[in-house]
Amino acid sequence: MLDYFSHLKESAAKSNHRYGLVLHGDLGWTANTVEMIKSLYCYSDTVQLGGEVRDAGVRYVNFKQGKTLLGQECNLLICYLSEGFDANSFCAASGSVKGGGLVIILPSFNTISPCGQCWLETAFSRLIQVEQSKPLTKHPNVSESTGVPFTEQSLAVKKIHKVLTGHRKRPLVMTADRGRGKSSALGLAAAELMNQRSIRICITAPSLATVTPVFEHAQIHVKNCIIKKGRVSNSNASLEFIAPDELLRGQPDCDLLLVDEASAIPVPMLQKMVEFYNRAVFSTTIHGYEGCGRGFTIKFENWLRKTRPGTAFFHLNQPIRWAENDPLENWLFETFLLDTDLKTLVALEQVEVRLEKVSKQQLVNQPHILRELFALLVNAHYQTTPNDLMLLLEEEEIDLYAVVSSDTYVGCIMTINEGGLEESLIKSIQRGQRRPKGHLVPVTLANHLGISQAACQRSTRIMRIAIHPDIQRTGIGTEILSQFLQSSDVDFVSTSFGATAELIRFWAKSGFSPVKMGTQRDQASGCHSIIMVKGKVDWLESARELNHQSICYLLTTQFSDIAIDIVRILFVMSNASVGNHESKTLIMNYCLGGASYESIAPLLFNWMLSSSDIVRESSDLLVRKVLQQRSWEMCGKEFSILGRKRLEQQLKADIQFLLESIKL
Repeated sequence: MLDYFSHLKESAAKSNHRYGLVLHGDLGWTANTVEMIKSLYCYSDTVQLGGEVRDAGVRYVNFKQGKTLLGQECNLLICYLSEGFDANSFCAASGSVKGGGLVIILPSFNTISPCGQCWLETAFSRLIQVEQSKPLTKHPNVSESTGVPFTEQSLAVKKIHKVLTGHRKRPLVMTADRGRGKSSALGLAAAELMNQRSIRICITAPSLATVTPVFEHAQIHVKNCIIKKGRVSNSNASLEFIAPDELLRGQPDCDLLLVDEASAIPVPMLQKMVEFYNRAVFSTTIHGYEGCGRGFTIKFENWLRKTRPGTAFFHLNQPIRWAENDPLENWLFETFLLDTDLKTLVALEQVEVRLEKVSKQQLVNQPHILRELFALLVNAHYQTTPNDLMLLLEEEEIDLYAVVSSDTYVGCIMTINEGGLEESLIKSIQRGQRRPKGHLVPVTLANHLGISQAACQRSTRIMRIAIHPDIQRTGIGTEILSQFLQSSDVDFVSTSFGATAELIRFWAKSGFSPVKMGTQRDQASGCHSIIMVKGKVDWLESARELNHQSICYLLTTQFSDIAIDIVRILFVMSNASVGNHESKTLIMNYCLGGASYESIAPLLFNWMLSSSDIVRESSDLLVRKVLQQRSWEMCGKEFSILGRKRLEQQLKADIQFLLESIKL
């Protein structure tokens, strides 16, 4: 059997392809077989994912920590699934295997639901099977690897250079699947520019860990390199990481902006980067767990084509870490639906839509249905992962509803049943002792708002609504949401999402009320999360009022940088009523040149918050300066008004207009 594995290793090396093997047998046989395969590789080239630590010389990674292998490489990956299966971790770890390498899988389904098990068993059956006491299968047919793998990457480096040396306001959008050398192209281009001239390059991404490979490639090639955390430099040039929110808040000067994994950054933030920086490169993985492709393409790239018609688009097809048509990559894409793309809709004969519940068994038995619906989910959400697929198949409380029009799938709704918790558990939650999974809204309401009743009641949280982009903004989303609400028999329905004005308006249109605004921005979306609820429950008005008070109190601190449209819509939705204020003379005198802004600011603040009508009619400058208490300098930058004198003149004009529009 050693010859069999040795020949397989030689075949993989010859084709520069990667292969997956599944071992079936008792513990003794599998242990001996694994040792046999390991004997063909160096310890430094071997990684064990999950299972018990069996060999101190081999690098061990917990079965949930495969992402720590990003940017690293190995030739042999041994995956023990006895502790559980984490699809994100497994995919990330598999991506570290170089061309010519092997992935060994020792399956175990003790922790996997029947539908999840069925899906994985079918998937594993498509890999090379090695079974105890059974004949060995034939080696796959191989051909020697041909072609020059770095041709496209070299072209990518030249295109990055052109962003700096060519005309302004002509960004580059660079997309690729994993293993195409996207990150190394960014690092190489940065290094070449730093060696050639005095330059400051800023790079931003969802996290510093995301761009580790970029810095690793840059520091290899930068002459007289000085290395610090998140920064590579020499005497004349630098490459520095800045988080997206910090970048937009401070707007630091730089000669070139690099944005990596851009599809995992909210589109509004990307648009501001384009407006602030005239020389920028946006790079992203369009398939796989790092981010989604179609949503990024449709929303951001189409916006670029309208506002920056000189934008260059470049897609790297050519893999550099393995040869084209890699068996393991093809298997991963098929198994975890990483290559799902939306079909263009033909003209629908009728606009009527209906909502149909799709069972998990149906998804497993008819994979084409799962593929179509999952493509819609990927498109609708900025960050869909392989774990989301497994959760959909495994979690009993999660339901999927297909939106059908003329027998065509045009959308879907994914929900999770929550609540119905026992009183003792609720008390433990409120004391910070327990936090049960799968009950996001009831736990939040019980813990942060003290509403125990919400956790006792049965509820459904709508996790996602996805409508095909070809028919969005036609009212179909509202229509199918109405159908779902009419068929629901729970005490209340909720939703939680990254707050944007557009989404808040959508849910409010269907009668949902905001009950909790998160104080921290979500790392992935860059937005504050918001919970909205609809239902005939006696605690809803109290929850609305508590949320309103919280936002008022935090408006100048945690919420000082939320979008103006969000501030406006949240206060317009409040029940505040217009009240007369005795300080009208002071405010008017300020507008005419008397008093000072500091002396009348508290009066303005209280007056504006006294009425939803006032907030609705207030200018963007008034919201930023008075309600969110931004500095004069920050307001000047945002509204392109130089100097406090001119800025204060505009503020006074806005106040006068407001006084005339709203009777004080």
